[in-house]
Amino acid sequence: MPEFNEVGLRFYKYLKNKGLGINDTARKLGFSGSQISNIKNGRVFGTDKIYKILNEFKDLDANWLFRGVSNETPEVDVNQLDYMIELQKERIIDLKKENADLKNQIKALNKLKES
Repeated sequence: MPEFNEVGLRFYKYLKNKGLGINDTARKLGFSGSQISNIKNGRVFGTDKIYKILNEFKDLDANWLFRGVSNETPEVDVNQLDYMIELQKERIIDLKKENADLKNQIKALNKLKES
């Protein structure tokens, strides 16, 4: 859904303006890094998450986040290419973690097989 992509981009701009990365944001909110990545990627997320986000970041204008309309839009120069590169870097990190988990599972299965 394009509107969630726009919400994700605005959330990314807000975090960039605050100097917050995925892990910092995840710790502040009690979310996982992948949950923050999903929000930034424009994936659908629940009202429980937005409630926590808006309560933690009191200066984040909900009207701007969801509609792109506000008197105080963060002044951050983030072009679409930078945003896409950031998302791809995050995806690579997630895939590396998944790959390591799968390798460990294979090792465990091979040990069981040898027993």
